[in-house]
Amino acid sequence: ATAIAPLGEVKEGDDDLYEGFNVPAFKQPMEYNNFQNAGGQSAPMQAASILRAEKRMGTARMGTARMGTARQGTARVGTARQGMPGQEEARPMTSIRAAGYTSHGKPGTSSGLNQFQGQHAGTGPAPPLEKKESNSPEDMARETEKKVNALLEESATANSENKYSLALEKAKEGAKKERQLCKHREQHQLMDQMNIDLTYAVCFNLANQYQANEMYMEALNTYSLIVKNKQYPQSGRLRVNMGNIYFKQKKFPSAIKMYRMALDQIGSSGKELRFKIMRNIGNAFVRMGNYQDAIMSYEAIMEGRPDLQSGFNLVVCYFALGDKDRMKKGFAKLLSIREPGMDISPEEEEAGNETDDEEENEDDELKRVQKEKKSQAKHLIVQAAKLIAPKIEKTFVEGFDFVIETLRATDNYMDIASDMEISKAVYFLKHKKPKEAKETLLAFEKKDQKQHDSTTMSRAYTNVCFIYFLEGDMKNADHYGTLAIKCDRYNAKALVNKGNCEMKKGQIAEDKERWDDARDQYNNAKELYMEGIGVEAECVEAIFNLGLCCRTMARLEHRLDNMHDYENHLRAAGQAFEKLFTILPDLTECNYNIATIYDELDLLAPQEGRDSSIRKAEEWYKRLIAQVKSDSGVLARFGALMARVDEESQAVAYHLDSYRYYPVDMDVISWLGAYQVKSEMYEEAIKYFEKAAQIQPKEVKWQLMVASFHPPGGSHTQ
Repeated sequence: ATAIAPLGEVKEGDDDLYEGFNVPAFKQPMEYNNFQNAGGQSAPMQAASILRAEKRMGTARMGTARMGTARQGTARVGTARQGMPGQEEARPMTSIRAAGYTSHGKPGTSSGLNQFQGQHAGTGPAPPLEKKESNSPEDMARETEKKVNALLEESATANSENKYSLALEKAKEGAKKERQLCKHREQHQLMDQMNIDLTYAVCFNLANQYQANEMYMEALNTYSLIVKNKQYPQSGRLRVNMGNIYFKQKKFPSAIKMYRMALDQIGSSGKELRFKIMRNIGNAFVRMGNYQDAIMSYEAIMEGRPDLQSGFNLVVCYFALGDKDRMKKGFAKLLSIREPGMDISPEEEEAGNETDDEEENEDDELKRVQKEKKSQAKHLIVQAAKLIAPKIEKTFVEGFDFVIETLRATDNYMDIASDMEISKAVYFLKHKKPKEAKETLLAFEKKDQKQHDSTTMSRAYTNVCFIYFLEGDMKNADHYGTLAIKCDRYNAKALVNKGNCEMKKGQIAEDKERWDDARDQYNNAKELYMEGIGVEAECVEAIFNLGLCCRTMARLEHRLDNMHDYENHLRAAGQAFEKLFTILPDLTECNYNIATIYDELDLLAPQEGRDSSIRKAEEWYKRLIAQVKSDSGVLARFGALMARVDEESQAVAYHLDSYRYYPVDMDVISWLGAYQVKSEMYEEAIKYFEKAAQIQPKEVKWQLMVASFHPPGGSHTQ
């Protein structure tokens, strides 16, 4: 028999009994509860000794796998011993089973779950986790700082949504909490945690909200507190905001002072901001009428970093001084400016206009910005050209020719040159020279069509059509109206002019009692107006003329006793004028048409359905009278409406007001005389009948009315 090696001695070639115990799967503590202690040795040490002895003696044994899988001939994990009869089966001499795992059942199985329920029956749910108490000064300061930041965000969000009152309220609350935070830190010796950036943000936001709510004095005081604090070295830029406040208050010297103080504190690295401030200084000088100093500011910008707005302002200053040469140079300089993002090739612009997928165009932010910049540039250049053209030469014709040639010399503004030719024709019309205006516009036909796009040609033909329409030449007006639509079907003004021509032809046919032709012409005009509204939803000319066309058609059907069509056309006219009211609520003509339409509908409505039309007519008449208080015709119509609904007191009042403003209206005089007779006030009635006899001396009935109500034995004028 081989001697057993001393405890703890491992000879060369022996297996490491603890191999694999450092694997992460066995990190949990082991159970040694059932090990027997023999000879004062600990259970693990005793098991190790027995294993070494059995190996040296060649004992055959059944080994258990590491994870509980039984396999034969494994000496590494431990041996299972056969228990004596009637005794409990012995546990393995060494255990690698993790703590908490026993043969009584695993968690999640029926046996383990029943055991867990038996141990914890009746205990109820687990108690909630205890909240950490933030009672320390540091924790309280952090919580307060979070609240201040949240209020700042809420204030900024409300301002972006144009809720200025709410934004100011949140800003004040945030400033109050921030002061409490500073005081708390001072009291608890937490000066090293002072957040000066938070203080700056709170004060700046408060000043900004004061400014948004037009509380300028409070805003200036708050800005002053910031700029005077030496802890904020960059706060001098806020003097620009102070200058803007003075500018709104029209305190231009103070605004210029603030702008210059801000300019002195901005280094050479902020060139773009410096030029913007210089433009503000120039604007303030313009408002003061000091054009020379304004020119100096704008010229400095044009030399350093030219932009379209400054160039336009410079041209305006030259115009104010009447300097023709400098106006020409300034205009040429304006045309040479190309700001970033303005350049769009004609192919790209045409492709963008022809794209049918509107959603795709809306998603292309770059193209949208480019179009906006180019549109703004064209607007400024057109305004500058219209401003200086009549003044830069001896005659306005020579001035327009100079501007047009200058624009044609550039590659980017050829379309503006065509616009200026149309502006030249409009200028002729303003000076009552329609012949020269027509010659200028008709010159578009003789020129090369490649020089002008279809939109420009349509505009020219539209103006020619309008001139012929005013002159009464319906043949040429209709011809050029048709050409304008052919060039650009989406020109709402051209559609309106063509509709006017159709309306005029319908009136001519109606005068000749050709009723069917008149209907057809009116229907054509109505379709053209509706098409114009479809092209431009807020084209007020198309909407107003559509309402007039429907009223004209209603009058025609009333003349032919087609009462059903008469009512339908009246309602269509009312819808058109009500839509126009949403766009131009102060347009007197619109309110008048709506009121009279409901007045006429009241005459058609049955007795049961009159309340609605009467109420609407009364509402619109009152709104109209508030606009034209001295219109005798409106007062008389409203008085007649009140008489129909048996409101005699109001009817008399409005008829008397109408008589006071226009004392020769025979309908008003007749109604007042009849009312006085009805009220048995014959002396008052005689006054109105005598007035009627003076207005219509050949009308016998007025003399008879005077004689019939004159008291017996009295004298009266023959």
